[in-house]
Amino acid sequence: MWQKAFEKYRDRGFTVVGIALDVEGAAAAKPYYEKHGVTFPALVDPNYATGFGVVPLTFFVDEHGVVRKLAGWEERLKPAEKLRPVTDEIRGQWTEPGSRLSAAAIAELAARHEADPTDLAASVELASRYADLGLIAEARAVLEPAVNRHDAKTVARGEDAERARLLGQAYLQLARASEGNRDRQVECATLAFYLHPTVGFGKQIARIISPEKFDLPDGSFDNRFREGTLARLKKERAAWLAE
Repeated sequence: MWQKAFEKYRDRGFTVVGIALDVEGAAAAKPYYEKHGVTFPALVDPNYATGFGVVPLTFFVDEHGVVRKLAGWEERLKPAEKLRPVTDEIRGQWTEPGSRLSAAAIAELAARHEADPTDLAASVELASRYADLGLIAEARAVLEPAVNRHDAKTVARGEDAERARLLGQAYLQLARASEGNRDRQVECATLAFYLHPTVGFGKQIARIISPEKFDLPDGSFDNRFREGTLARLKKERAAWLAE
């Protein structure tokens, strides 16, 4: 649907920006986009930093940069003679491809982390960049102390939703950095869901538990297995919190 809309209205200033939530990064998301012939800008959020609790989720942003209700979006395009190029202005503020993993960018983030090791956001972001570069040991060295500073259940029961989300991200990244130790991967991924029970996190846990059900030749995955995993995790989470 959105690919067709992009092709129909792109010459009038309309664009579509897709964001895939996948801890495995672009390598896991790219086959899906290619399968569906997507040509509009497509991003990947491996840290779930967007905070979307329910996916898929669609927003319509008008020519003034204001988020509107999605219903009737096409009608709101028709009267406009020329749309303000808001998307181009936003693109100008994005980090250039590759600069996220530049030595300077990582050194700056590492200095921030060293100055305040309790900064969960910095820990997660730094570990994510290390993992993207294949520096798995370095990623673990950042994440292990970060998660050990917190009692996961206390954080999950608390009222600080942002801290719970960040700690969940830290555990999810730690699962990613624990490749080769499947028990540890499942343990960390499960805690990630307990802290931040979203569909996206549930998908990643299901992938860790049974990788053969994901990355199928046609680019899909076993949705019934994912749904069953989510249902089980929700029950287990409720019991875990009640203990």
